[in-house]
Amino acid sequence: MPSEENIRIMLYNLKKQFYKRYNISFSQSGDDIQLYKLLKNKKPGTYIDIGCWHPFKASNSYYFYLRGWKGICIDPNPNIAPLFRRYRNSDTFLNTAVSEVNSKEKYYILKDPYTSMNSMNYQFLKEQKVEHMVVDEKVIDCLRLEEILNQNISKGENLDFFDIDVEGNDLKVLKSNNWERYRPKLILIETDLSLKNDLNSENVLYLESKGYRLIAKSVINADLGNLFLMDTSA
Repeated sequence: MPSEENIRIMLYNLKKQFYKRYNISFSQSGDDIQLYKLLKNKKPGTYIDIGCWHPFKASNSYYFYLRGWKGICIDPNPNIAPLFRRYRNSDTFLNTAVSEVNSKEKYYILKDPYTSMNSMNYQFLKEQKVEHMVVDEKVIDCLRLEEILNQNISKGENLDFFDIDVEGNDLKVLKSNNWERYRPKLILIETDLSLKNDLNSENVLYLESKGYRLIAKSVINADLGNLFLMDTSA
């Protein structure tokens, strides 16, 4: 008789075949389907998922993983690593944080081991009114995005999209990239600002200075959603 683990794996593989056959979204608001339409790729491309959290729950990149795209997924939560090894072993998973300089920074860990709200930005936790849920603090390694891509992207390889969800540290991530060398066609950034404030937010203004244009915002809940920015030089 198959073990419980083997049955779980068999069921998961059956689901994967179903998911690959039909246009099923894994994002919170269909962002992955919109991304696919905007990219218009006829063959698998490459994505970078920064603050990836769970392998498939509320994931903007799992849709592409199922279709054979190359992925680099980055998250500092140590509890996430085994899930990626189990469910997305074809992706490169890096258990680190991304910041403006290579450094060590304090990482605030909430009670739920699989929460998406862990952050290096304590002010962000206060704004979200979850600072009382912090149960641990760790000093973790942070790498510049440029360095990560130098090590994992081949010369001449095109990047299709960045998905950035780092709980308040977005600008540090953006400033850590080499925009002359690594220019994805599209960038998704989670935001909880109103659309009016998004238009003049530090993230949007910074990316505009790098040649990107805000083209849309999805709606997850009230003002919470993802900004879509496109490379104007593509």
